[in-house]
Amino acid sequence: MVMTLRSLRPLLLVALLPAAWSQSFRFGLKAGVPITEYFEMGSSTPGAYSAATRRYTVGASGEWRLKPALGFEADVLYHRMGYVGIVNTFNRANGDYSNSAIDVKGNSWDFPVMAKYRFGRPYVAGGGVLRYVGPVRGRGELTTGSLVTRSSTTVPLDTTEPSELRKRFYPGLTAAGGIEIGAGRLRLLPELRYTRWTANIGGPGASLRFAPNQVEFLLGMLF
Repeated sequence: MVMTLRSLRPLLLVALLPAAWSQSFRFGLKAGVPITEYFEMGSSTPGAYSAATRRYTVGASGEWRLKPALGFEADVLYHRMGYVGIVNTFNRANGDYSNSAIDVKGNSWDFPVMAKYRFGRPYVAGGGVLRYVGPVRGRGELTTGSLVTRSSTTVPLDTTEPSELRKRFYPGLTAAGGIEIGAGRLRLLPELRYTRWTANIGGPGASLRFAPNQVEFLLGMLF
């Protein structure tokens, strides 16, 4: 049987697909510094919270270019987070009270997917992001008692489901702008990224919530 160019076309496409994919898909790393705080503390009661932002962001990045100027980027970005919460309650009707103190530490993962457009070396990007919080662990103690009976009991707290973080997934919108530096396979991409969280662990003014507006400086490396 004689093989014509038309009959060989599907085989040629299959053979060339890995090469075309390797040219259009790039993998890399990202690292950076949060400019805003991870948590925002409000004035509502009960509860007093404090948190320290871990000043780093690290992760992986992948980019697929449809055209020289147009492509898509997907990242996995890791943050370490934590807070200390002190919550005191008192029931005036029966004199019962509770005092709790807990130190929570855990991991936070952001999964942004963005369309990306280049103006030569400068670029802009925008899309959606999903945050996953976990695993987390909280340790502390809880004291409950009564002013009527003048009795109290203290028990240790050790939980992977702190009341403030029982929901684990949070969506948002994200946008970035930066510039691509370098030639050949290795490229450096310093950028400023903004994220607006459309869901939160608490409403406006809550004792503890994500900072609804997140800003980070990131440096990407594509190989």
